[in-house]
Amino acid sequence: MTPLDDDALARIRHAARRFGWASLLVWSTAGVLLEAAHAWKVAAVLDDELTRLLLRLGHAHGAALALVVLAFGEAGAPLFPDDAGAIPASRLLRAAAVLVPAGFTLGAIGHPEGDPGFAIFLVPPGALCLLAGLALVTVRAFRR
Repeated sequence: MTPLDDDALARIRHAARRFGWASLLVWSTAGVLLEAAHAWKVAAVLDDELTRLLLRLGHAHGAALALVVLAFGEAGAPLFPDDAGAIPASRLLRAAAVLVPAGFTLGAIGHPEGDPGFAIFLVPPGALCLLAGLALVTVRAFRR
């Protein structure tokens, strides 16, 4: 792998921070909206157990994966000062932070009776991206 200069590492860390904070804002806002739907007794959310579950899963996974991306920016990326492994790890973690919560959330829209919508198929590739990104960081953590 090619060496990373300090500017490249700083750009990776900045991108992770920017993405992580923006994602945390989006998914925290989604959580507040879900709470408001409960407070105002919005039938479209409350009357459909599967919709409620998928929206909760989207919110929870989105917020948690935003924190994973932020942790990578602060603690994971610095583990890669001498090679470009931080670039694929960063991309994989950000892809997971988009695909997993989007799959759950979009799966709640217009789903057939008893099954999530077609967008639920975004979740498995997102989970694989998460595992691959975490594996890259974990291997690097044990090498240092």
